Amino acid sequence: MSAFPKEERIPTIQLVIKSLRENIYFQAIYNDDQFIGLVFVVEGKAAVYIGFLAITSNQHGHGYGSQVLQILRKRFIDKRIILDIEPVIKTAPNYEQRVMRLHFYERNGFSVTRRMLKDDGGRFTILTSDGNFDKSEFSQLLNYMGFNLYKFKIE
Repeated sequence: MSAFPKEERIPTIQLVIKSLRENIYFQAIYNDDQFIGLVFVVEGKAAVYIGFLAITSNQHGHGYGSQVLQILRKRFIDKRIILDIEPVIKTAPNYEQRVMRLHFYERNGFSVTRRMLKDDGGRFTILTSDGNFDKSEFSQLLNYMGFNLYKFKIE
């Protein structure tokens, strides 16, 4: 709950329903029997979208997020990974969290694109694993994930 602001949270039941579709994965992350977090991934032909990666707050700083990203890179070795984060805006109430999140993804090999995703939850900075971005590729992933009902704009 603390990983995402209320307006960005997707109800769990929606994630479960979406994950019933082929190439959409909603998975719990465990270390032995200890719950670590959740990841939601949409796989396309040439790219993968990480809809969210959330590690429980008491497990931050233990490398679990980086390990999940490494696993995803190996699993989807021939595909670009795309994700979006809140933009780093100095006046944002969670400015420090946004900076930390951006640095985390940059340390893990992601690059900021010049594009933004805009939806009902706000505007989000788009990052990719290889520095390249294809708007149509990302749109296809979002449309598939949202059953062509998700309203968004890529700026």
